[in-house]
Amino acid sequence: MRRWLRFSGALLCGLLFQHCGEAAAPAADLGIEISPVSGLGAKKNMQADLIRPAGSGSFPAVLVLHTSGNVQSEDVEYAKQLAAKGYITLVPYYFDAYGLNSERRSEATTVYAEQLYADFVELRKYLRDTLLAPKVAAVGFSMGGYWALVLAATREVSVGVSYYGALSGGGPNLNLRYPLSATFTASSSPVLILHGTNDSTVPVSLATNLAAALSSKGSPHELVTYPGVEHTFDRGATLNAAARANAWTRTEAFLKR
Repeated sequence: MRRWLRFSGALLCGLLFQHCGEAAAPAADLGIEISPVSGLGAKKNMQADLIRPAGSGSFPAVLVLHTSGNVQSEDVEYAKQLAAKGYITLVPYYFDAYGLNSERRSEATTVYAEQLYADFVELRKYLRDTLLAPKVAAVGFSMGGYWALVLAATREVSVGVSYYGALSGGGPNLNLRYPLSATFTASSSPVLILHGTNDSTVPVSLATNLAAALSSKGSPHELVTYPGVEHTFDRGATLNAAARANAWTRTEAFLKR
């Protein structure tokens, strides 16, 4: 894997320029505007927080997709950080739209998977067509990481970033509508996979196995593992400040390419 990553550096950079374009991030942080938005998604039943740079202008956009714990303050703060760097961000309450919670998280990737996928496509269209974002990326956490990968695999977003993604779809032995290793192709959008080696919720072996599958398909990707780091390493009781800072730096650089 290390040898592949060294070889792929120039190739991946070229692919990212092709898919993403350059982010319109200024040298200094921008002021931000925050507003709730409703009536989104395929069924117009989804709410979201829209967090964007203050003022007019065309900015690239990022879907920020929450864990199976629904939208948390850390998701909003992450979106604010991106907005301050020159991105329009949209944080959808996609579990609320279907009455889901952490105990029913597997339904997001099975029962409601096609509906959620259609919703995310509509959110991407909203960012592109209504807010005039030239490019749209997705950054997701746990369950949101799974969906960020699916959207990149199907080229609905320019790049996808998975923080400790629910790579098994929220539980073992599920009949996933979008199994990741089967959904990616050589033409998929580039992805960045960030995972802790001590993740007791989603074993790191799932991340390394996915990376191996993407390598075999020629799908552009980067895998970064954090030794001794748990699930949700960017928040709560399992916070690892060093891993969080490194993941932010890597994500920001990945988007800028």
